[in-house]
Amino acid sequence: MKRTPVLLIAIGLLTLIIGGVMNLTGGAPKASPALVQQCQEKMRARNADDALIQQCSETAFATAMTAIDAQAAAQAISAANNSEDGRSFVSMFLVGLGLALFLGGIFAWRKQRG
Repeated sequence: MKRTPVLLIAIGLLTLIIGGVMNLTGGAPKASPALVQQCQEKMRARNADDALIQQCSETAFATAMTAIDAQAAAQAISAANNSEDGRSFVSMFLVGLGLALFLGGIFAWRKQRG
């Protein structure tokens, strides 16, 4: 029973780190190279600035800029946003769980010590 607080602290830190890395490295889903190329060509034809051309790597933006059919574009953008929301939920859950385990381990360790 003496190792339980240390184990909680270790698992909490590991979970917190994994969730933090997922949160920091996450972002908008990337578009396929063909879609990026098509989007960049359309944006250059519209004389868009470089900041907008850089956004062509994101699936939702590239789909919106190259869409011919509004219904298909809406479905593609919705699917891209849903996958991003799921990843964000998992990363924030891991951060919260890691923080709870870490703090619980610290409190248990302090209680056990004194």
